[in-house]
Amino acid sequence: MIYLDDDRDYSEVIETWIRDFIDTMDDGVLTSGDDSGTAPFGVKIIFDGYGYDEENDLENNDTNTMSFAVFVHKNSLTEEFPPHELTPWALIHRPKEEVCIWAWYDVNADLVDIIPFEDNNSTELDHDFVKQLIFDIHKRTYG
Repeated sequence: MIYLDDDRDYSEVIETWIRDFIDTMDDGVLTSGDDSGTAPFGVKIIFDGYGYDEENDLENNDTNTMSFAVFVHKNSLTEEFPPHELTPWALIHRPKEEVCIWAWYDVNADLVDIIPFEDNNSTELDHDFVKQLIFDIHKRTYG
């Protein structure tokens, strides 16, 4: 259970979003940038790639390890997520307007590992604001 008045650990919220996204995304081999799953209104989640299998010399994608990027815009509570500018190889992250939270999913163990955004400089937004925004979006979406 997620307590919205806890010590502000948002990882369980992001895990819920990732699991819902995985349950609704396209089947089969995915390509980086795939956003076919369902995310809360105002939030963008993308498949960011597979893990790396060091023991398999022919194909290094470890399809049992999946990476995701969860983007929460400063206006995500009330507005649709604004599209990113794109380059031929990536999207352009906007740290002044959004946070990006990375997550890994281990298919075999059914475990989600959330990388704290506070540890990787993925936003210039106030961290307390971001945490409250995540909880408010979750409450709006899941009640």
